[in-house]
Amino acid sequence: MVDSMQRLCCGGRKFTLNLRLKTGNLFVVLVPLWISFNLARAWSWISGIFGMSANFDIVASFKAAKGRSAIVRDLWLVANLVIRSELWAMRNKCIFEKQKPSWSLFSKKVLKLIQEYSVRLKGFMRNSVEDMMLLDYFRVVHRSVSHQQPIEVLWKPPDLNEILICCDGAARGNPGIAGAGVVARDSSCAVLGALSIGLGVTTNYLAELYAIIIGMEWAMQWNYDRICVQSDSYGVVQALQSSSIPWFARTRWERLCNHYISIRIIHTFREANFSADKMAKNGCYLDNEEGIQYEGRPDFLISVEKPNVSYYRFK
Repeated sequence: MVDSMQRLCCGGRKFTLNLRLKTGNLFVVLVPLWISFNLARAWSWISGIFGMSANFDIVASFKAAKGRSAIVRDLWLVANLVIRSELWAMRNKCIFEKQKPSWSLFSKKVLKLIQEYSVRLKGFMRNSVEDMMLLDYFRVVHRSVSHQQPIEVLWKPPDLNEILICCDGAARGNPGIAGAGVVARDSSCAVLGALSIGLGVTTNYLAELYAIIIGMEWAMQWNYDRICVQSDSYGVVQALQSSSIPWFARTRWERLCNHYISIRIIHTFREANFSADKMAKNGCYLDNEEGIQYEGRPDFLISVEKPNVSYYRFK
C-alpha cells in the first residue's frame, strides 16, 4: 500500500526517505506519517468523488475516465495532476521545512486549483445529474451539450434545355496548393462529364471562384445556352450575383455572361455537392493549370447527388 501510494505521489518514481533506526545489523526504513495517512486519504478522496480508480501511471489513470463526458475526463486529468503536485509540495514542506501536514489546508488548496484550472477546459458536459453534481462540487461553470440541429439539403436537377455544373474549390492551406472540380449534369440527372484542374497556390475563395469560371468555360462544349451553376461557397455566389468579382477575373466573367442567355447561380451546402468536392480534392494533386477531364461519370466517382433524396447538414 505504501509503495503504490509513494508512486502515486511521485509520478511513478519511487521515493524512500533515509530515516533509519539501527537495531543490530537490521536497518528499518521509516516512512513519514503523511505518506501513510494523507497520501492514501488524498487518492481515496478524489477517487470517491469521481467514482474512478487512480493509478500511478497518469495515462492509465486517465483511461479510467473512458466513457465519461469530455468535461469530466478533462477535470479528472486536472485533479490527478493537481494532487500529484500538491502531495509533492506537502512532502517537501514536511521534510525540509518541518511543517506539520494539514489535511484541511491541502484539500482546500486542491479544490481551489482545480477550479482555477477548469477555466481553460473546453469540453462539454452531458445533461445528467451526475455531471452536474460533479461540476457543482468543484464549482466549475456548466457547459451544456450544444444540440446540433439537422438541416435538410436537397439536390435539384436543372431545367429542360439547361445544363447544371456543380463546382467546388479546395486548398491545402489558406493560401495553399489548390484545385478546382466540376461535374456537369443534364435535366435527366445524367453525368455529362467531370473535370479536375490544378490551380497552384491560392486561397480558398479564389479556388471557389476559379472553379465556377473554368466550369462555365468548360461547359461550352455541350452547346447549351442556359446554365445553372451550383456552389457551396456563399461568398462567391453573392459576389457573382452582384457582379462584384475581382478585377483580374472580370473580363472572363463578362465574356461568359455574353455567351449564355441565362445564368442561374445557386448556393448549396457541401453535403449536396460532394461529387464536385471529390473532383476538387483530386485537382489539388495536379500541377498548376494541369487538368483532367472525363466523359460521363468517372469510375472513382462512386456516388453522385440524386434528386428527391434528403442530405443532412448538422449545424
